[in-house]
Amino acid sequence: MSKLNCSVGDLAITVNCKIPENLGNIVRIVSSGGFQEWQGYSELLYTWNVEVATEGGALFYECDAGIESFTSGPAPDIYLRRLTPPQGYLLEEFSESEQLQMELYEQDYLEGVE
Repeated sequence: MSKLNCSVGDLAITVNCKIPENLGNIVRIVSSGGFQEWQGYSELLYTWNVEVATEGGALFYECDAGIESFTSGPAPDIYLRRLTPPQGYLLEEFSESEQLQMELYEQDYLEGVE
């Protein structure tokens, strides 16, 4: 078995989707969905239960009634690419850059108030 693209808690972007409206969605990996049948594939695919992480975003699924949208649902690992750094990947570097961005924002905001 090959290595999975994501893990629980990651932010990920949707890629290689069969439904074009699903491309580029930002989702949070909530839990494992295990191996499931997926339309268009003869083998079982490993899936994650995901929720859309952007306001107004949606995931589209083919249902008996056509295509329906949801804010959460299953997504195959092969359709996802991690956006958050892997565990243990110098996370302190990212926290320092977030603080710097906040300080720059505060300074810009205060200069605009005067």
